[in-house]
Amino acid sequence: MDVETSAKRPKGFYVDETAVVWGDVSLIRLTILIGSYLIPTNIGKPQWIYYFGLMKKLYVLSILLSCALITNSQVNGSLHTLDADGNPTDAKSAKFLAHKYQINDTCWQYDLYNYMGPMIKSERFWDEGDSQMNGTSYYYNEKGLIDSLVNFRRGKKNGESWSFGAEKYRVKYLYQNDTLISVLTPDSLKKDSSIVYGDERQSEFPGGLQAWYDFLNKNVQYPKRAQKAIVQGKVVIHFMVNENGDVIDPYLSRSVEYSIDEEALRIIRISGKWEPAFQNGHIVKSYKSQPLYFRLVQTGKM
Repeated sequence: MDVETSAKRPKGFYVDETAVVWGDVSLIRLTILIGSYLIPTNIGKPQWIYYFGLMKKLYVLSILLSCALITNSQVNGSLHTLDADGNPTDAKSAKFLAHKYQINDTCWQYDLYNYMGPMIKSERFWDEGDSQMNGTSYYYNEKGLIDSLVNFRRGKKNGESWSFGAEKYRVKYLYQNDTLISVLTPDSLKKDSSIVYGDERQSEFPGGLQAWYDFLNKNVQYPKRAQKAIVQGKVVIHFMVNENGDVIDPYLSRSVEYSIDEEALRIIRISGKWEPAFQNGHIVKSYKSQPLYFRLVQTGKM
């Protein structure tokens, strides 16, 4: 997405009560890339524009942010700012942001973020006191890409664990009560998934790409925290669509920043039932990696 300007303004971010805008401008001309088509658009107010990746193909969705869309979502659980040693501190001195909340009676989740950056880890515990790990925990590299996934049951590794690379499965480990049972390498995983059926159909949002576009246009809110800090980027949410079309266990496979990540997860969770996948004459569960792009675009005067 490019912005053409005919008059230069002093560079600088200006903040009011509802939005962050670039300079004092009255008219912008946007060149929006949609597939292989360029569409010039005139817009009469200085605003931020943001867009999202849709399904497997990249389409660009431009949305003008209004005051109604710039809101703070309610925080479930508690947020804590931490210093470099993990001790409580104020926001000005914070290096990390911790988010802790209850999922159910036997599961509490603890998310640790770089203060204005990507997630470091997301761990689940049996109780609020973090006495035993219980459920799926996720670990991320310095760029916010998922590095590994480990399943625990009452403090011990049980079931599947994965190590990742470039947002793709790399090695699968199978544990039973902390004992490693088997390891599947990339080559063996490739052989397991090499069969292709002629009637395969991927799961998708009901109504296809245009319906997904409309859903995003109606529901996405660019988080105020991210706007004020000029944070943007690509979030990727991984989730399962089961045989009934339900979205199951969405998690981050690529993190950007706490508020943007939370908004991306919220959108997937409220998306309702999807059309399930079809394979070899049967409706089957499937796994999806959905990108959501958050971008702040400079405006300029014609």
